[in-house]
Amino acid sequence: MKKLYIALVLLLASALIAPKFIGSVVESERQRVLDKLNETDGITLTTSEYNAGWFGADVVSEMTIALEDKNIADVTVLLEETLSFGPVIITEQSWHLGLGYSEVKFKFAALDVDDDIVKIINEKLHVGALLGFNKAVTTFIATDKISYQDVDGLIVSEPASMQFTLINNEHINGDFFWGGLEVNGQDERLVIDAVGMSTKQKVVSGDYLAGTAILTGDATFNVAGLNIYNGNSKVFSIAEAILTSEVSLNKDLLALALTYQAKEISASGQYYKEPNIAVLLDNIDIDALQELNTAMADLSVNASGEYDAEESLKALSAVAEKILAKDPNLKITDLSVITEDGKVATEFNFNINKDLFDSANLNSMALITAIEADAKGKAPMAFLSKLGMAPMVDNFVEQGYLNRENNEITVEAKYVQSQLTVNGKAFQL
Repeated sequence: MKKLYIALVLLLASALIAPKFIGSVVESERQRVLDKLNETDGITLTTSEYNAGWFGADVVSEMTIALEDKNIADVTVLLEETLSFGPVIITEQSWHLGLGYSEVKFKFAALDVDDDIVKIINEKLHVGALLGFNKAVTTFIATDKISYQDVDGLIVSEPASMQFTLINNEHINGDFFWGGLEVNGQDERLVIDAVGMSTKQKVVSGDYLAGTAILTGDATFNVAGLNIYNGNSKVFSIAEAILTSEVSLNKDLLALALTYQAKEISASGQYYKEPNIAVLLDNIDIDALQELNTAMADLSVNASGEYDAEESLKALSAVAEKILAKDPNLKITDLSVITEDGKVATEFNFNINKDLFDSANLNSMALITAIEADAKGKAPMAFLSKLGMAPMVDNFVEQGYLNRENNEITVEAKYVQSQLTVNGKAFQL
């Protein structure tokens, strides 16, 4: 019993003493992140007050965001942080084990928007960050239910929450959930149902905090539904939409696979099931892409907030040959939808012939000359007839540009050296 009592006393003493030593680690790590963020163009973050105690600290910082549009003043935000030192941290929402936890409140010192909007942001937005024992940083962002009404209508945003973890400035994973949004205007209404997202990625080149990172991994974004109404009539709707992306790296070549699917979609009185888009972009030289990524991050902007066109072309020209040397390829492997009359489906394949491309002359005609593409597709004749395309389709069938078998129209096309052929026949645009 005596040994247990001694162990409890030692444990309690450690819990009371540890925060004092952990506090110095938290302060150093916080300063390291600030220094890294200040290396990013357009962001300046300075700490004006740091009042440390035994179990935590009160910090006041100022963040200035320089907008690309020179006609809009920079945004200045005062950050009031409440730091809690570990190893055991108790917050209003939960408790955590870690080195430190930061709760942040925002005060906009200079922002040219409605005061009510600023008040909503300050009161409804909750931001916190946990510094783990392994120096991983987990950011927690949550919003309460928000209602905002003006002369044009009412906006209601349901609660949202997200949690993202950055480990060693190399691994990123997280989740996001939003209950949805409803915008009511005088005659129109927009309703977005629950939205979710999850991602798990890895930095394979560049720096995440500096904004030059190239990431591999996957991400999923889903929307339960989106509906637009005009009066009492629904003019557009999407149900159960899912967008997924996967970036992979193989022998210094990147590949991006992007897929969009939905259960159904309706627009302008037309109803379709299972719209699908599957895109594959591969053979992207990661070194050339990183060179371009870094160059674009350093580009200057003009008075209207846009990148300088000549400077952008110069940056692209410098790496165009390196990118094309690996024969990058863009494929749309599935572009389809199911109609009441059957399935409409197409496939595309694009690439740029590096032997025909002049990187020193990056204009539209030079690009068109170097593009090579092929495609094939099919559609029910009944569907095309409903669109009023029957006479045109019949004409193309007679000329041999389209094939018709039973109720289905099929076609194959190729584009090489500025010449389009359809079903093997030259087609003049």
